[in-house]
Amino acid sequence: MRTSLYLWHFLQHVRFPMKLLIGFTGYEQFCAGKDVASCTTVTEKLADHKVFSVLDYANEHAKSTADYEHNAAVVLETIAAAKRTSAYPFAVVKPSAIGSFELYHKKTAGHKLSPSEQLIWTAMQHRFELLANSAKQVAVVLMIDAEESWIQDGVDMLVLPLLRKYNSDKVVVALTIQLYLKYRNVLYKSLLKDADEKGYVLGVKLVRGAYMEKERSRAAALKISSPVCDTKDQTDSQYKDALQHALKNLNSHFCIVATHNQSDINWVVDYCSQTNISLGNANLWFSQLYGMRDYISFSLAEQNANVFKYVPFGPLEQAVPYLIRRALENSAMKSQTLQECLMLKKELKKRKLNG
Repeated sequence: MRTSLYLWHFLQHVRFPMKLLIGFTGYEQFCAGKDVASCTTVTEKLADHKVFSVLDYANEHAKSTADYEHNAAVVLETIAAAKRTSAYPFAVVKPSAIGSFELYHKKTAGHKLSPSEQLIWTAMQHRFELLANSAKQVAVVLMIDAEESWIQDGVDMLVLPLLRKYNSDKVVVALTIQLYLKYRNVLYKSLLKDADEKGYVLGVKLVRGAYMEKERSRAAALKISSPVCDTKDQTDSQYKDALQHALKNLNSHFCIVATHNQSDINWVVDYCSQTNISLGNANLWFSQLYGMRDYISFSLAEQNANVFKYVPFGPLEQAVPYLIRRALENSAMKSQTLQECLMLKKELKKRKLNG
């Protein structure tokens, strides 16, 4: 991935015509458009199939106050778009897009901030507060994306108070828990306990995670224990344990099952059937990425489950790091491509027969 990014920066430096690379980057497969307005065509088509959307501004780590402010303004624009359509019940923000990665790291490490850094930290806090309050006004759920493990505690210092403040009677803010990290299912259970004791609705998105290779490489370079589960089975076990606790607590708390794994989906559907939980329960949602595993999303929607797609958008130059990561994830799933095609054909045939 680093080689791809270096190549991209070089092509920018020599002013290569970037539009020629749209097919290479997968822009049209994974991005719905360059801005909020241009996403409408895609999200309306999804809505026709009873699949909702969250508009996800495709960007990676921001570097300056101007970038932080711009990215927060774009997220506010996605929240405002929810006023005009019921297709957008969620908004999403990546913490490193609206605040300093370095300061998240310092807070995670327990280091004291300088007076000037404290001012920057306070501004970061205000951005989160603005987004949460705006989401509350429009009645959408603001999802906070997860970050690398070595800055996550710093992120949580800003996010957890928002849950306790805004989720007093319904979910307004939801955090993301990455279950490929060791003991995250234990963290989830402690948050459920905290929510019950303090009287707020816990909103979570449960994912396996997106930084496994990066986490392991960093741990090896620093000669520290890897925070990543040692085996896939351990990750699967943690994920299943978290799902089970989420489903047991749907009467009080909110959960998004974010996975492309068919066996996970089958397990949740079977569990709900066996325990008389409606797939349409207002506190249970399923999520997949736009351009990936569409047959899962459409099939769930046909079963009257609550489903939404992460729909990335942004200008090509801004979205490239995100797109490269998505392209690598997609290429790693080549072995499942045939299954995807067969499932899509099966779904289309079923729709034709039912039509």
